[in-house]
Amino acid sequence: MSKYQEAETRLRELQEGGDIVWKSFYEDMRSPFRLFFMKIANLNPEEAGELFHDTMIIFHRNVRNGKLLVPLQSNLKTYLFGIGKNVLRKKGKKGNWETEIPDVGVEAVVESQHEREAKASLVRRLLAKMGDSCRHLLELVYLKGYVMEAVAKELNIANEGTVRKRKFDCLKKMRQLLEERKEV
Repeated sequence: MSKYQEAETRLRELQEGGDIVWKSFYEDMRSPFRLFFMKIANLNPEEAGELFHDTMIIFHRNVRNGKLLVPLQSNLKTYLFGIGKNVLRKKGKKGNWETEIPDVGVEAVVESQHEREAKASLVRRLLAKMGDSCRHLLELVYLKGYVMEAVAKELNIANEGTVRKRKFDCLKKMRQLLEERKEV
């Protein structure tokens, strides 16, 4: 009798299951994985997310190709984290980890706080690259919660339709800045 029966049951579900089973596994592993590597390997949230995606691709391939078989020698979480450690090593990054991966649950609240901070920082940088008129309009709408009528009065714009058009143009400009950032 294996000491990893629960993990072996989940592995069988992954081998036989479709998107729903994989999505559940993905969601269960995402936060602990990212937080572990953010803490131990000093990755930022974006880097930890990229590492998680790369690791999940390898994990998925190993499960589908029959490389990972019952009886298991470790928990699925430990195996997944091990793949992550190997991917980091191949990229030349070193982490401050022990040989064993702690099976400590990490609250999603901590990760969501890191994500919010990273997103807020990104938005601040993008807003700084935009012109004053766009930045002011977007701040009124999204940060201060103004309705279109109030924005029109505040910015001395003739009507709400013009505000909507300017908002659309400003968001389009922000998307372009974001795309340029991704290409770099």
